[in-house]
Amino acid sequence: MKRAIFAICIGLCTAGATQALAADEPENVIKYRQAVMKAIGGHIGAIAGVVKGEVSYTGDVAAHARGIQEMSQLVSKLFPKGTDNGMHKNTRALPEIWQDWDKFGAAVKAFQDASADLVKIAEAGDPAAFGGGLKGLGTSCGGCHKPFRAEKK
Repeated sequence: MKRAIFAICIGLCTAGATQALAADEPENVIKYRQAVMKAIGGHIGAIAGVVKGEVSYTGDVAAHARGIQEMSQLVSKLFPKGTDNGMHKNTRALPEIWQDWDKFGAAVKAFQDASADLVKIAEAGDPAAFGGGLKGLGTSCGGCHKPFRAEKK
């Protein structure tokens, strides 16, 4: 009986380990990365709608800003080696990310800092200041996208 339980446990652990390894295949990591980036873009788009006066949900801006800040903490780990556009057709991530990891890391840090600034601005609750915070965030986004992301084809 003990041997049977042990065999079942070993089988489950092995299956779980195999599944975990498959989950981190480059194509799956790229899909995950793109989903996180789309989530960030969704929050930015929602804030932009408020800033442009298209919607009046000024009370929601802080929640969106916090969402961006939370997602910003994930960005660095979303770029493991082997997930660039030189190896995969479905990503615009340039090899320069890994060739100059320090510069990429500095750009990610600038994005994280800008997202923290946006949270402070949003939580202060002054809708007139939201645009400036969003502009600062956009500048930090360009700090990654311009040198590290291929143009759309």
